[in-house]
Formats: sequence, C-alpha cells, structure tokens
Amino acid sequence: MFSVSITATMLTSLALAAMAAPWFIRKMREKNQTVRDYYKPGNAQLANNGGILTLFAAFITVVAVPIVFRLLFKLEIPVPREFTAADTALLMVMLLYAFYGVLDDYIDVGRTSKILLPLLFAYPLVLALSGWEPWVPFHGALDLDMFNISVSGVGTLTGSMMLRFVIVPVYIMVVANLKNMHSGFNGLQSGCALIILSFIILKAWADGNLDSMYTVAALVGAQAVFFWYNRYPSRIIEGNIGSLAVGAGIGGALVIQHYLFAGMVMLMPHIINFLMYMYWRIMHRRHPEDPRWRIVKFGRVREDGTLEVPNRLTLKWVLPYYFRMNERQVVYSMHLLTLVFCVIGFFVPG
Repeated sequence: MFSVSITATMLTSLALAAMAAPWFIRKMREKNQTVRDYYKPGNAQLANNGGILTLFAAFITVVAVPIVFRLLFKLEIPVPREFTAADTALLMVMLLYAFYGVLDDYIDVGRTSKILLPLLFAYPLVLALSGWEPWVPFHGALDLDMFNISVSGVGTLTGSMMLRFVIVPVYIMVVANLKNMHSGFNGLQSGCALIILSFIILKAWADGNLDSMYTVAALVGAQAVFFWYNRYPSRIIEGNIGSLAVGAGIGGALVIQHYLFAGMVMLMPHIINFLMYMYWRIMHRRHPEDPRWRIVKFGRVREDGTLEVPNRLTLKWVLPYYFRMNERQVVYSMHLLTLVFCVIGFFVPG
C-alpha cells in the first residue's frame, strides 16, 4: 500500500505543477523576470526562477496529502496517516537551499559562502535521522562504534554522531553544488535530476523502504512537469533557486535511504564535470594569459544550429567540441550517460 501512497503523492504534485506552470511562465514574463538563452539565435528570453514552481507544487503536496490520508484512514482505507519526520525535514532543507539560491541570484554570495553556509542547512534533516552502519565497498557494513572518541568535559562522541553531524551536511552541500554546476543547456539539469530522483525511488521500492520517500515523490512529480517546459526549446529555466533546492533534495534523499556510495555512482557524471572544471580553474590560475585556459561561461550557435564551444573543459562541452552536434543531441547524450550510471548505482548496496 505504501507504493499506492507514493504514486498518489507523485501524481498530486504533478497535477498541481501542470496546472500552475502556464500561469507561472506568463506571470514571470509579464514581470520581466527573464534571462537570455545564449544558445538560441537572436535575443531569446526565458522565464527565470522556475524552481519556485517546483517547490510550490512539492510543498503544497506535502502539506495537503497527509490531510487526505488522514481522512481516508478514518474511513478505514489502509493508507499512512501522516508523513515521517524525515519527509518534513527534507522539505525544510530544500526550502533553506532555495532561499540561499535566491540570494545567489540577486546577490553574488561568493564561492566561499557557497561552501560554508549551506553546511548549516542540513541540520533539520540531521536531527530527524537515526544512526546507521554505512556500507563501504570491499568491506560491507561499517561498525561506527570503533570510531567513538571520549572528550573530557563533553562526553563520548560516537562514530554515528560524526557521520550524522559532519558527513551528512557535507554530502548534501556537495550534491547541491554538483547539480548547480552541471547545467546550462535546455533540459540538462532538470532531466538529469529527474532521472536520478526516479532511480532513488525505484531503489527504495526494491529495498522495501518507501516510508520516508513522500517528499521525494512530490519532487519527482513537480520536476517532471518542470522538465516538460524546460526541455528544448525551453520556455523556462530553474535558476539557482531550483538547481540548489533540487540538488539538496537529491542529496537528502540519498542520505535518508543510506545510499551514500550508490549516490556517488549515480552522480558520477556530475563528479567528473566538477573535476574537469577544477582542472580548468587551476590551469587558468597558473597560466592566466594563455587563451586555452581563459574562463568563458557560454559558447555560441552556428548558422546550421550546431554548437560551437570554447573548449572541452566541462562535461557538456566535450562532445560538441569534437563533433557537430546541436543542443538537443548534447542534452540527450548527457541524459543517457546519467541513466547508465543510475542503472549501475541501482545495484550498489548503499
């Protein structure tokens, strides 16, 4: 019956987002909340901050669906009476990251702040979690009791506490920033996020543990609608408010399900993209006058519709650097790559 409830949650969020999306896009255009699409000819403008739409649908669903579930429960229909503490904590984490995304859109908060401040945003979820024995490759379940440390005047710091209060916030922050970086083309970020979120729910279902997946289900439904309007040729983009919030949702979902290593596999294209970008930044710092390492944010579109990119130093630019490909082809290739790693991650124990 949990799978029925998850499906109902997902469909509710999808319906809300589908009803609100055309109105939201129109209103954003009326208010001139638009940004230029650099990979379209002319001065094409897209509605901005579409992450608000995704969060709105997910938030309303998480608030309203438990009320419906309670009514059905009173009618002796066997559905959960309410969501878990982890569900509401995950929603809080996403809202905090979304608020931070608004600040980053309107006030450049800087790279250092993007690393340090978001660590605090994970603590609503940290407090809702209990300890667990993480799975480690080539070792199996790791007994965290061996890492207990006695601190004079404080007491014993257990390995489980260090995992929850240190590793979990860092993990969520890293995933959120990885998602924020791997974007730039129509449907790239939203499509990859939808694939990863869907596989997290599928893996949780296969493991028989869907109890705390209601916020994730609501996010999947809303993200599916957003992807429909964000895919090529896009009418709306997510903005930092969307990419950071959805990234935090993915990181939080992986933590809730204890899929730390499986999540690393699913996010491998994002990790590779980050490493490529870091190499680019290092080489630019070492050789600031060399045009090969010049920092460029956008490429351009040729007359035949194919992409001309400045280098091969981010993952999305590798294929169009060597082959004549249009934006849609590049995005589909990135989706396929994410899908492959998600299938591999599906079979990783934790």
